[in-house]
Amino acid sequence: MRSLIVAILAAAAAASGASPPRDSAAAKVVFVCAHGNVKSLIASEWLRRVAAERGLAVESVARGIDPENPVPAAIAEHLRGDGIDVSSYVARGLAPVDAAGAARLVLIGVEPPAWVAGRGLSVDRWDGIPPASERYAASRDAMRARIETLLGELKPPKATR
Repeated sequence: MRSLIVAILAAAAAASGASPPRDSAAAKVVFVCAHGNVKSLIASEWLRRVAAERGLAVESVARGIDPENPVPAAIAEHLRGDGIDVSSYVARGLAPVDAAGAARLVLIGVEPPAWVAGRGLSVDRWDGIPPASERYAASRDAMRARIETLLGELKPPKATR
């Protein structure tokens, strides 16, 4: 029953743009792109959705190197078409507190800040993702494929009952 509740809450959080409830056993993934309002946001929302569908305990956040607000209208509209509402989303810059306890830091087309070095973080680079502003579906699908691989590597615990 608890796994169903966690999945429902995570799905509702993803749909609302809010962070899902934090499970102490959840694997945390931090997605980082240039502005924190396009690629990292898309990846974070899709990771939440796929993890919730599978009943996996995963926490996901989107951050930017140089955050910009708001989410571009075309991106918000595409996400809405995918059933994801980001109308209240506010992009934030990557900070050391975001990486604390992260199972993975995923850099999407950006270089890590200098403070990342020496922290023992597991860092992935997702280069070559198509520009979402020009080719949303191709960008989303490329990130979803990598999310599938990432979830297999994380092997987060199933939500407890």
